[in-house]
Amino acid sequence: MRDLRKIDNTPTIKQSNRLIEARYNLTIYEQRMMIAICTLLDENAQDFEKVRVSVADMAKFCKFDETKGYTHVKSTIMRLATRTLQIKHSDGGWYVTHWLQSARYIPNESVIEYKIDGELKPELLQLKAGYLKTKAAPLMEFRRDYTARLYFILKKMIKIGEFDYDLDFFRDRFMLGKSYKLFANLKNKVLEPAIDEINEQSDISVKYEYIKEGRSYKKIHFEVTSKEKSPEEKLEDIGQVKLIESAKSSTNEDKQAVLENLIQRGVSSEQAERIVKKYSVARMRRNISQAVKQKDTAKNLPGLIVKFIREDIAGQNEKAKIEIEKEKKAKAEDKKQAREFFHGKPKPMKDSKGNLLEYDEPVRLKLN
Repeated sequence: MRDLRKIDNTPTIKQSNRLIEARYNLTIYEQRMMIAICTLLDENAQDFEKVRVSVADMAKFCKFDETKGYTHVKSTIMRLATRTLQIKHSDGGWYVTHWLQSARYIPNESVIEYKIDGELKPELLQLKAGYLKTKAAPLMEFRRDYTARLYFILKKMIKIGEFDYDLDFFRDRFMLGKSYKLFANLKNKVLEPAIDEINEQSDISVKYEYIKEGRSYKKIHFEVTSKEKSPEEKLEDIGQVKLIESAKSSTNEDKQAVLENLIQRGVSSEQAERIVKKYSVARMRRNISQAVKQKDTAKNLPGLIVKFIREDIAGQNEKAKIEIEKEKKAKAEDKKQAREFFHGKPKPMKDSKGNLLEYDEPVRLKLN
């Protein structure tokens, strides 16, 4: 008989960015239980194993109603075994799998036993880059169906701070019905209630603004900041890239931050690591910034970023600006020298307070 697992007092959940942006729809009860299940994982394990948890322990952690806790746990674990999710890749590919490979209820022991579907190993086990690690217990305070989903999406982008999402992204990933094609429904029933709850209950603050294209709202601009003060706490909760424990200098930390940024922008982990090793931090940062400004005209933002960095397009633009500025100064100097040659240097003059006046043009007096 397997030992019962106990949910820790301060559990964490660690998941890949792909899983965060997967396409699925779970009820609030199903989300809470799946989060609880993920907290019991050995994140360094090679494979998933069957886990046994008491119904009472699961109901307590998930904050299910005391009078209906047992019923909620049994019905929720059964539904989770039938739920599917679609995980998309940056190359346009995707795969569909279940959350759980198996689930069972053992009445004489008041225990549930389950095993996570093996296809989710790349999204939950041995994650080295492109992941989010955050505390799980506060997530149980959320009351809205989409709050936890939106929280994960925004929290993983906190290092970037400001960013845009297409509104259709949420319609697709949350698997919303036809009625949510109406902007008002998406805004009033999904996004704003979730954002309000995140601001009230979580460790991040969210500001937002809807963006129009033509006559319709097409995007939402987010500004996300942490409510936490300690840099150490931020590094504990956010693992978008390899932990920065091994960083020996500010240069390494800067490169780590750029690596994070590249992965969050959709560049593959392998390609991002190659770029960071090859180019300077200044070159990468200026080109990422320049490429992001052109994202509305780019079909493939990750590809655009890589091209900008490799060709240093932003650097070329800066050089061109410098050359133009030099040319302007040279023309101005030529013009000044020509004036002095034909008209002589203007004699210094003073105002009524005795301050010297400077003239760019020769003084011309009007004679009566």
